[in-house]
Amino acid sequence: MLAAASVVILLGWQFISRMWVKPPVSSTRERSDMLVKAGEHIQVNILNGSGVANIARTFTDFLRARQFDVVEMTNYKEKNVEHTFIIDQVSDTVAAQKIAYALGISPMRITHEPDSNAFVDAAVVIGKDYLTTSPMK
Repeated sequence: MLAAASVVILLGWQFISRMWVKPPVSSTRERSDMLVKAGEHIQVNILNGSGVANIARTFTDFLRARQFDVVEMTNYKEKNVEHTFIIDQVSDTVAAQKIAYALGISPMRITHEPDSNAFVDAAVVIGKDYLTTSPMK
């Protein structure tokens, strides 16, 4: 009887948590302009700056499971990046914030570097603090 009550309480808490405390994030774009349509999936590159092998694969799998369109994963130009951050490449702050939310990264770690040649919305640069992000929990 106690075990059944515990299971009910646990499932109830998980439901409340998923619905109101930390709801899932949508991977679709909200804005619409000449280049993109609302409802398309957010495109992102994963760049490993942590110096830890294969960590980009973990981030890629995590975001793809949440319907983000991970276009490329590669190494960042530096291997000693302290903090994981996001580069907003098309000035779509909502898309960058959705990526940050999905990864458990503070929105303060979003940098804006518009690039007219960019073919993705944003890039995630993995830092040495990768253990504190959602893909590692």
